[in-house]
Amino acid sequence: MEDIRISDSEWAVMKVLWQGGSEGMSLKEIDEAIISQGWSYTTVRTMVGRLTEKGAIRADKSHKGSFKYYPAVSEERCRRAEVKNLMEKLFDGSAKLMVSSLVRDKGLTEEEERTLLEIIEKME
Repeated sequence: MEDIRISDSEWAVMKVLWQGGSEGMSLKEIDEAIISQGWSYTTVRTMVGRLTEKGAIRADKSHKGSFKYYPAVSEERCRRAEVKNLMEKLFDGSAKLMVSSLVRDKGLTEEEERTLLEIIEKME
């Protein structure tokens, strides 16, 4: 399955849909949920259209008067694609360089360090 790349603005729409539940959302409901972005209805419609073309959203046209939109990809799948892209772009595909950079620069809490070590131990 090919990775779907979504822009920062498209992430805002996807987050609304992921949180929207299984009933789907109309364009008006998406617009109302994303009002904090300060976008016009036309901008939201454009973002939904782009995401539909990319295959990230599917549209159910059986509802009279208003389509219902549903996420066609999981949030986890999109996250993984973004991390993979970031690792390729900034760290030449090296997970080791990326993780060491994150650990060095972030200043992990003790709990985060323990969790990270547990994850690494499970990998070995």
